[in-house]
Amino acid sequence: MTRPNPSCVAFLDLLLPAVAFAVDGATLVFQEDFGLKDRAVSAMKGVARGEDPRLSWFDLTHEIPAYGIREASFRLKQTTSYRPAGTVFVNGVDPGVGTEWRAVPLEYRDPAA
Repeated sequence: MTRPNPSCVAFLDLLLPAVAFAVDGATLVFQEDFGLKDRAVSAMKGVARGEDPRLSWFDLTHEIPAYGIREASFRLKQTTSYRPAGTVFVNGVDPGVGTEWRAVPLEYRDPAA
């Protein structure tokens, strides 16, 4: 697999495990702070579909402000209850290009269920 561009390399470390977790053509919901002015979002979709062409992909938003962890959390809270069980949310709020960071996998279970 060819990595799309240097600004996306760290995010692939988050995306690929999420794709592996999304078995049997599951749904991915994507949110990040890349914006839509370059090819980063398209590259991420291409990588995910290349790993599993059965995946369904939905965009939550690509306009989270840089470092906007609170806004990203708020957008997730607004959305999770409207998605079916097994949906995988992929969220990337970049702490800074070239900085070291790790993915934090979480499993949400609806307390009302």
